[in-house]
Amino acid sequence: MFEGMNRNIKIRIGVGFVQRFLDVMLIPLMVIYFSQLYGAATAGVLTMIAAAVAIGCTFLGGHLSDVRGRRSTLLVGEVGSLVAFIGMALANSVWESGLGVYLFYLANTGLIAIVRPASDAMVIDASEPDIRKAVYAVIYWSTNVAFVVGALVGAFLYTSLNELLWASAAATGVVAVVTWLWVSETKPEDAAGAAPQQRNWLVSMLLGYVDVLKDRVFAKLFWGILLFTCVQVQLSSYIAVRLAEEFTPQRLFDLGFWELDVDGVNMFGILRSISCFLVVCLALYARKMLARTSDGKQQTMGTLMFTAGYMTVAVSNDPWVLIAAAAVFALGEIVCSPSRQALLADVVHPGARSKYMAVYQLQFRIALVVGPLFVTLGTQVSSVVISLLYGVFGLASLVLVQLTIRDRDAGRAAGVQAPLATAGQGAQR
Repeated sequence: MFEGMNRNIKIRIGVGFVQRFLDVMLIPLMVIYFSQLYGAATAGVLTMIAAAVAIGCTFLGGHLSDVRGRRSTLLVGEVGSLVAFIGMALANSVWESGLGVYLFYLANTGLIAIVRPASDAMVIDASEPDIRKAVYAVIYWSTNVAFVVGALVGAFLYTSLNELLWASAAATGVVAVVTWLWVSETKPEDAAGAAPQQRNWLVSMLLGYVDVLKDRVFAKLFWGILLFTCVQVQLSSYIAVRLAEEFTPQRLFDLGFWELDVDGVNMFGILRSISCFLVVCLALYARKMLARTSDGKQQTMGTLMFTAGYMTVAVSNDPWVLIAAAAVFALGEIVCSPSRQALLADVVHPGARSKYMAVYQLQFRIALVVGPLFVTLGTQVSSVVISLLYGVFGLASLVLVQLTIRDRDAGRAAGVQAPLATAGQGAQR
């Protein structure tokens, strides 16, 4: 699994698993905790504030990582997260302060957001282009395993919230020690940010991000991945709501000695489980099967499968058709996701990798906003219209990604490194 990978990459994969596991396990529990204390409406506002803090700190982390280095940024975030987890545990058990828990939770959210661009950039720094698909296949697999395990642990151990907080603090402490002892700096020597450094750090940071946003090749890929992700989040938004409201209880199978009836909520759980199960079982095997397949073919095959699966799930109420469609969109995601991440690594500028990755993180946030919008739209139009919109999003995503591959390959053929953006040049790509 880890053959040919730099030690920093191996460590970041392991650390990433721990951090994603903690996120998946704790975030829903904290929302429930604040809802019980302050009511659902207030909890929603508190969650929105945390999301806004995470966005701001992601941009700050991208700037710090490019200017100060990956390792120092990681250590600031991970040591700070350790302190925040300890504070959450003390506020919950000793001080019995809901406000204290929230303030430390807010700090932890921001500190973890600071870490992510640096971690993503370090993976690119330490990986050669010929192994990046393998690296991202492992990351993709480990992320899904963390999701499955974290969701199960959080669901069954909510009543032990304080113990979970102390365990999270211990795990974060181990992460910080590992980073301190074994992670080395990987920032390229010229990685001082895409914009010239200013006396005012805020001006410098903003100018650096303006330059990233001018990069046309990156913009194509960003929008392509965003459209893909907007469809991906529909399983937990519009599709979940549609199944709960439209799917009539049906018998899934009858073996004589065992029969199973399912309703819409059951069906949603089955679809999500199938998707996670296939990714966990097949993601690593798929990269070997696709090793000789070009990026363009992987993206075409994977995106079409993914889109067709979601279009079917958006309209069908037949349980076995839904199960087959879930398998198809999961397989499509497995085919194209690692290749797309490797393509992202190819087109970001070496001198501003963390800034690029910070901007890239925005697509997850935007997609999470689009998900509820489709739920609202679904009250005004039929499921067929929603399905057709998924098709439009999927095909537009494929076109944009293929254009990015074309630009990257053209740069390589011309003997020019794909990421060309420097200060003032991003708009010319």
